[in-house]
Amino acid sequence: MRAVTVIILIVLSAPLPGEIKKFPVVTPERLALTREYCLRHYGMDTCELSHPKIIVIHYTAIGSLRGSLECFRPAGVSRNRTYIRKFGRLNVGVHFVVAQNGDIYSLLPTSIIGRHAIGFNHCSIGIENVARDSSELTREQLRSNAALVKYLIQKHPSIEFLIGHHEYTDRKLPHYRLYLQKDREYRPTAKLDPGDRFMSDLRRLLDEKYHIVLER
Repeated sequence: MRAVTVIILIVLSAPLPGEIKKFPVVTPERLALTREYCLRHYGMDTCELSHPKIIVIHYTAIGSLRGSLECFRPAGVSRNRTYIRKFGRLNVGVHFVVAQNGDIYSLLPTSIIGRHAIGFNHCSIGIENVARDSSELTREQLRSNAALVKYLIQKHPSIEFLIGHHEYTDRKLPHYRLYLQKDREYRPTAKLDPGDRFMSDLRRLLDEKYHIVLER
C-alpha cells in the first residue's frame, strides 16, 4: 500500500532544528560548474533548485566529520573519481551534513542544485550523515535527520518524497517518475547508503514524533 503524503499546515517561519552550523561551499566557480552540469544532464541552463520534490538521505563513507566536510569543499570533482568525472567537472555536493553527535552543517543553500543523486539532482535536497557504513550511524543522527526533514518540508511545501540513496534506482517507487537524464551514457550505480534500517527508523520517528509521512 502506497504511503500518503501528510498535508502539513505551514507556519509563517520554519524553525531551525537546533543550531545549524555553517560550512559554506558556494563559490562563483561552483555555480558556473553547476550550471554547466545541469545543462548537460537536465537540459536546464540554471544552477537554481526551485520547488524541490525529494529529500535524499546518504552516508558519507568517510569516518570523520572533518574529512567529510573537506570532501565537499572543492568546486571541481577529484581526479580519482574517474567515473563521475567523465560526466562533468562539478564536485559532489549536498545541502547538509549531519555529524555523529547530531550537529547539522549547512553547505549548499537549498536554492542551489547539488550533485548527489544521478537523475534527481534537479529536484532534490541531499543530506549526508558522517559514517563509514550503516553500522556507524547514530541515534543522534537519526533525531537530527528527522528534525531536519520536518524543517525542510515546512520551508519547501513542494517536497513530496523521502528516499535513501539506496532506493533511488527503484523504478517501482513513486519518486522515480521524476528521473531525468539527458546523457544516456551516465547511468545510476547501485548504492548501499544509508540502508533499510536507518530509513525505516527515520520514517517511524517522523511519523511518531511529527506525524509526517512522505512517499518514497
